[in-house]
Formats: sequence, structure tokens, C-alpha cells
Amino acid sequence: MTAPRLLFVCTGNATRSVIAESIVRRDRPDWPVYSAGTWAIPGLPSSRRTLAALTSIDVSAPGHRSRTLNADHLVDVDLVIAFERDHVSYIRARFPEAAPYATTLPRLLRDDAWPLPDLATDDVRALPEVDDPAGGDIDDFVECAQRIAADMAQLLPRLDAWAVR
Repeated sequence: MTAPRLLFVCTGNATRSVIAESIVRRDRPDWPVYSAGTWAIPGLPSSRRTLAALTSIDVSAPGHRSRTLNADHLVDVDLVIAFERDHVSYIRARFPEAAPYATTLPRLLRDDAWPLPDLATDDVRALPEVDDPAGGDIDDFVECAQRIAADMAQLLPRLDAWAVR
């Protein structure tokens, strides 16, 4: 297998998915990586709080505009990484073909066994989440970015190994 094709999904494609996508673009520039939101308003730029969060972890998302998740985003994707149980439920309901490879970021860190099992067998109600900083102040956004950066620092080496399978 070549580099894994990743899709990050959050609610508005405004913060969490943008942060994770930006980390992969910085750390694995050759990997195909995208992001979208389950309830995004298409075309919105990043907020000043998101920009501050990105700066705090030394990444950027130049020219980012929010995108609403659709079936085209799921074509040729190896792994859909969401941030909340609701995102996974949404994907399973709207795009059932993606259920075997869609889960939350913290869920991917829970198992040591790679390659991952069919993720569609997971109980969505038990999936761990990354809280949305929306409505919070800049410090909440920075804390969220730091959490995602720490999680991605654990996940990327696993995905490196997965990519060579």
C-alpha cells in the first residue's frame, strides 16, 4: 500500500478537522489528506480563534474554506477520522459504505492491533471524542489544537507502518 488516504470530519470543517489535516500536510506532505464537515457552511474561512490554535502548534491552513461532507469526499479514502460519535453516526447513516473505515481519532489510539478491524462493528455510543471548542475563547481552541497534535503524534507512526503493509 502507498500512503494512506485520509479524510478528517468534524461538524463545521472549521477547527478540529482543519487542525488535523494541517498537521498531516506539515508532517506527511506526500500523503493525500482532506477535511470536511457534517454541517459545514461551504466557503467560510478560518476564524481568528482557529488561526491562533493553528499557530500555537506551528501549522497553518492557507486558503482553507469549509466544505460540507458529501459522497465525493469518500471516494478512494482509506480512513475517515472523525472527532465525535455524532460524526460517525452521520457517516454510517448517510454513507454506509464508509462505515468499515470511519471512527473517531481517540478510537484509533485505543488499539495496538493494526491493521484495524472492521470499524463498523464498534458501538458508536462508546467511541471516545475530542470536544468541540466552538463557543469558547482562544485558550479553548489552543487547548483543542494541542490535544489533536498530541493524538496525531501517536497516530502518524501507526499510519506509517500501516502504509507499508
